[in-house]
Amino acid sequence: MPKETSKEDIRRNPLVVWVGHTIQFCQERRRIALGILVVLAVMAGAGAGYFWYQERQEREAQALLAKTQAALRGEKPGTPGNSEEATKGLAEVVRRFPGTSAAEESFVRLGNMQYDGGKYEDAIATFGKYLATYGRGQFRILAGIGKAYGEEAKGDHQAAVKTLSELVATVKDDPMLGEAYSDLARFYEEAKKPEDALRVYGQIVERFPRTQWEQRALRRMSALKAK
Repeated sequence: MPKETSKEDIRRNPLVVWVGHTIQFCQERRRIALGILVVLAVMAGAGAGYFWYQERQEREAQALLAKTQAALRGEKPGTPGNSEEATKGLAEVVRRFPGTSAAEESFVRLGNMQYDGGKYEDAIATFGKYLATYGRGQFRILAGIGKAYGEEAKGDHQAAVKTLSELVATVKDDPMLGEAYSDLARFYEEAKKPEDALRVYGQIVERFPRTQWEQRALRRMSALKAK
């Protein structure tokens, strides 16, 4: 007659022990998995909310930017635009909607309008803030050139040279980079530094072959060497 299996024998049975541990392990992992799913759901909700908020910000910024452009063109064809209103609108886009593409574009437009209006200090500050805010922005070359032009307009060629020297040293892949090099060489000429100008013109010839920048550089190199 087989021996009756006791509860103590069951507890000592390795298979039973393994099954029990496995069940306990799965239960613990299920709680952890549920916790992870809750965290992921919260994160997804927060991400969706942030995306919706950014989309709304961008739409509002673009609408305000379009309004400033309408003010600049004038209400009706042939009527003069209101540059003061447009300037205020651009400044508002920059202030109210940081981080949007409309704000990035407004920075450069605002700086250009300030420069055209003879407000060189304001233009320098605006372009400088753009460069500090959008280190890898799509308008960094335009902002750097605009800042240098403002400094040039004030008669500070040394500052203009510094601005463009730092710009060409950090930007490597912008389609307008050749323009920054050309302006840098010109500023060196105006600062009475022909050797530095020739060096930069040589870089232009090497880096931008078969372009208008190369043609301009070759002409200026010939003129400088003839002196």
